[in-house]
Amino acid sequence: MSRFMLDRRTSVPPGYADRGCVLVSYRLPLLKHCFVLCADSIEASGQGRQLELMSFFLTEAHHLAQEAVGDPQAFMLIHSGQSVRKRATWHLHVFVVRTRWQKAWVYTVLGVKNTVLAGYSALRPKRIHSPAPSAARPDSCRPPPS
Repeated sequence: MSRFMLDRRTSVPPGYADRGCVLVSYRLPLLKHCFVLCADSIEASGQGRQLELMSFFLTEAHHLAQEAVGDPQAFMLIHSGQSVRKRATWHLHVFVVRTRWQKAWVYTVLGVKNTVLAGYSALRPKRIHSPAPSAARPDSCRPPPS
């Protein structure tokens, strides 16, 4: 998906740093406003922390949609649980969409991406020693260098 992530920028807006979060903004072909709200891995922190972050991320989704298109309800969210996501960090995807074709486009892009990755994973030779996740691929949810 990174090849489709155009104009990718990572920032730490007010309220993010104290929660251990960053905001990744990018665009997809035919869709201008896409975001990933990322937090440090919180699985061991308990459900209370997860609920607090989900609430914060939902509030931020409203804010991002309002800022992007003037409608705080013009967004869709995608969150993957620990057992089905690729990255160790806890994150939520926010896509600002105004029409049903844009919603369909997001699902199409994600469906194609996941189908290709699943096929690639099934066909590639298995490695005996896998590199550490951070060494294998840089995490797109890392804060920008200071």
